[in-house]
Amino acid sequence: MNFKKYIVLFIAATTLVACSEDFLNRPPEDAITEDSFYKSEKELKMATAGLYNVVWFDYNDKANFAIGDGGGGNFATNDAGYDAFWRFAVTGTNYVLAEAWRSLFTVVGQANSVIRNVNEKADESIPMEAKNQAIAEARFMRGVAYLQLALLWREVPIIEDNVPLISNPIIPKNTTSNVFQFVINDLTFAADHLPETDEPGRVTKWSAKGMLAKAYLYRSGVGQTGSRSQDDLNMAKLHAGEVIRLSGLELMDNYADLYKIENNNSPESLFAFQWIFNGGWGTQNTHQAYLAPEGKLTGVGDGWGSGGGAAPSIKELYEVGDERRKATFMYKGDFYPELMKSEGGYLYELETYPAASSVKKYVVGSPDDNDGQVAFMRTSLNTYMLRLSEVYLIYAEAAMGNNAFTSDADALQYYNAVRERAGLDAKSAITWMDIFNERRVEFAMEGHFWYDLSRWSFYDPQAVVDYLSTQERGSFSWTDGTPVLESRTYNVIESDLIMPYPEADVVNNPLLKEAAVEYNFE
Repeated sequence: MNFKKYIVLFIAATTLVACSEDFLNRPPEDAITEDSFYKSEKELKMATAGLYNVVWFDYNDKANFAIGDGGGGNFATNDAGYDAFWRFAVTGTNYVLAEAWRSLFTVVGQANSVIRNVNEKADESIPMEAKNQAIAEARFMRGVAYLQLALLWREVPIIEDNVPLISNPIIPKNTTSNVFQFVINDLTFAADHLPETDEPGRVTKWSAKGMLAKAYLYRSGVGQTGSRSQDDLNMAKLHAGEVIRLSGLELMDNYADLYKIENNNSPESLFAFQWIFNGGWGTQNTHQAYLAPEGKLTGVGDGWGSGGGAAPSIKELYEVGDERRKATFMYKGDFYPELMKSEGGYLYELETYPAASSVKKYVVGSPDDNDGQVAFMRTSLNTYMLRLSEVYLIYAEAAMGNNAFTSDADALQYYNAVRERAGLDAKSAITWMDIFNERRVEFAMEGHFWYDLSRWSFYDPQAVVDYLSTQERGSFSWTDGTPVLESRTYNVIESDLIMPYPEADVVNNPLLKEAAVEYNFE
């Protein structure tokens, strides 16, 4: 069965409702808990299918790129919902921030329900291997959600079971190191119990290994000063190396092809949200609606993205000949034959404000351009959360460790593979900043960059404050067809590097204001 058909069956089998603001106080209402379910391996597959889609919707809808790219300084916009991240002016009342928090804890809650139901209700005739695989999928998703939570808020409540929250909804938050250990425990279980191959779109052993490499790399700075834990860096290198050598995955030849619906679940994809364009609300990818610069590109009544594009500081990072630039951001004079195919392609000629550019990544065009898989505020283009190119760069960074540079042969091979795919020359030695900048352009508009800044700040917060305080965040105006930069920087302080808790959730759980406690892992 096609994986996305499992998603449709899952949605049909459940009543999906929006979570209220006190979602931490009860099990998620969209969980499958019927005693009649979990009676076959097919039903286990249906239960876990929902973890790839609707539970992530509010995170994907705006928060992913608003925080990751707006906060990071890649995405300049005049949209008030995103602009607060750009200006370091986020408060607990910001609705995009609240959507991220709600969505990530909905993932946790749904994963917990799957784990509980498999353990308690799965039919005895189902092989233990299949049960463990379903639990592993749920723990993978929970681990990924907690990784995002740790990078955004650092200290958050660890919840393994939502049912006790019915009688005791006021729970403490746990330390950052506890949250990272919880992430690593979940991903380790997933790596041990997921298969090496599965139907396209489902996570595998290699997905978990790749995410483990990322978690170890990100944790390596927690509790450190000036340098990172060598043990964590070694583990990141170990897991990344196994994915690279043993998974059989490979980079796609053409970077731009990664962002076409026809290439969903490509050989480079290790984990991606699985969207459908014709399901209920929350099952689709909405990125194109917000990012496409004009309505004629989509042909379905959306395309509201003329006010957002590349920030000045990332524009300057693209080297001459870097093919990723055009695949990520549109500049005046860029031509895209894959858009508006019936009219011979699309020539971008807009003079937009404040970015003097628009976003191309995740803009796929009209229904006619995509075999009908586009509708109003809907595409079926997957959202990448982990690609093989990231594992290459994780390996290179982990191999470098705390050194100023590296000429390690394997690190250079993987780093240069990413560059050469982009049409750039190889390097014979690389620094940490080389990798940092390579990550920035490789994953621009994929919601990564704020998280890279966050994990850097674990062990050198002043460096991140200095980096952001001097980062160009001005806007462009047009004079006789030429964009002119009006320079602007913001005074950043260390507290800006941690997101505030959503105000409504602080009211519902006042222990979020108290000191974090150690989690009992027994």
